[in-house]
Amino acid sequence: MRVLVRKNDLLKLFKSKFHGRNSINSHSNWFPVHSSPRLAGVVADLMCDGHLQGDPKWRLDFTSKNKNELKRFGREIFTLFCIKGKIRPCKTNKFGKTFNFGVNCKILSRILHLIGVPTGCKVKKEFLVPEWVLKDKKWFRVFIRRVFTCEGCVSVERSSPFVGLEMWKVENLMDNGIKFFEQIKDRLSKFFGIKTTNVFLFGTPNLRKDGIKTRGTRLRIKSLDSLIKFWNEVKFQDPIKQNKLKRIIKIREGSKPTMGTIAI
Repeated sequence: MRVLVRKNDLLKLFKSKFHGRNSINSHSNWFPVHSSPRLAGVVADLMCDGHLQGDPKWRLDFTSKNKNELKRFGREIFTLFCIKGKIRPCKTNKFGKTFNFGVNCKILSRILHLIGVPTGCKVKKEFLVPEWVLKDKKWFRVFIRRVFTCEGCVSVERSSPFVGLEMWKVENLMDNGIKFFEQIKDRLSKFFGIKTTNVFLFGTPNLRKDGIKTRGTRLRIKSLDSLIKFWNEVKFQDPIKQNKLKRIIKIREGSKPTMGTIAI
């Protein structure tokens, strides 16, 4: 456990030091903010399916079609900071019916920004896996479990089954997107012995309504040994994806996995 944010660190984000001290003192019991696996998971949630709004509103949302996922996120926030949020319909998502778990707390939002959560539209922002997450296997395990649960996919095609991860970035920030994936590739190997493909770009540039072009970054886990290690060491929190992972391990082995192969 290490200290991530002290009161003076947070005070620097306030234009008015007087107002900043009053706001911070109302949450004195939060400081100093320490690293933890649970906090690493919250950072991953917001990097993937969340949105942190910066100055001047400083608030956050986590988005999902599954209300149980929103309740899970809410429990994490409450356990860490004793702050409650609200679930409401997401009116801006054109891809289907989703909901937001919103938290209106400027102090909490500023803290999350200081520990590595980007503000605004993540596709247009540079960000990396926070250094404090990269330094500890327990923290990284929870972080990467949430990243794969939010953004990962499982292909059960018999010709070449795999677990994949992909994210999008504006074209002029592709180097940052690749570096983010390289960090993930490196720590999957270092901490868990999970080997992935090289990080690669895929598809043609996508032209958004705002006129900005984006491109996808991707890596995949293909080998049987690494898929089993992913099952045992990382896992998906989504039961549907976890069951698909079990299926592709069976496909790769050619028979039902034994208790000595994967921990069921």
